[in-house]
Amino acid sequence: MNTDLTQKYSRLNLYCKFMALLTIIPILSTLIGALSPLLFYFFDTTNIGLDSGGYSFFISNGISEVDPKSLSLWQATLATLIDTLLILILSYAFYQLRLLFLNYSQSEYFSEKSASHCYTFGKMLVIWSIFGILSEPVLTLILTFNNDPSERYISFSFTSEDIMTLFPAISIMLIGQILKKACQIAEEN
Repeated sequence: MNTDLTQKYSRLNLYCKFMALLTIIPILSTLIGALSPLLFYFFDTTNIGLDSGGYSFFISNGISEVDPKSLSLWQATLATLIDTLLILILSYAFYQLRLLFLNYSQSEYFSEKSASHCYTFGKMLVIWSIFGILSEPVLTLILTFNNDPSERYISFSFTSEDIMTLFPAISIMLIGQILKKACQIAEEN
């Protein structure tokens, strides 16, 4: 019976190692994608091979009518910083997920370190979601600032996808806090 449990844990550890390896893919793709806003706003390059059907994961949706050649330096710089920060937040979230899986692969299931990575992963997803929602109106205001006053606008959207991202992210964050509290209680006992 003990060997069955050992095999089960070793298999779980292998799955966690595999997942830690797989999380390198989104980390690298988001880090590569962090160049996308710079290339778009300063060099009018919309496709670096990471978009689909005219939609790029790395460029905000509110810029479809904006010609990057018409932007002033401050507009392009601010828009690049906002979009790049959004991408880097997501990249850091995946990095925390990778660290969590690495801890799990070493059988550190109920450690404060693992719980902290779980909490930080959830927190980064919440920050990413909220920052994405709030950055759209700021970006549209910045990008349309040079237009005639009648053509300036602020775009705001909150979709079911935002809710579907926020709810699990908040749940992961709470699970991380619960695990951290359980680890503290276990240490006290």
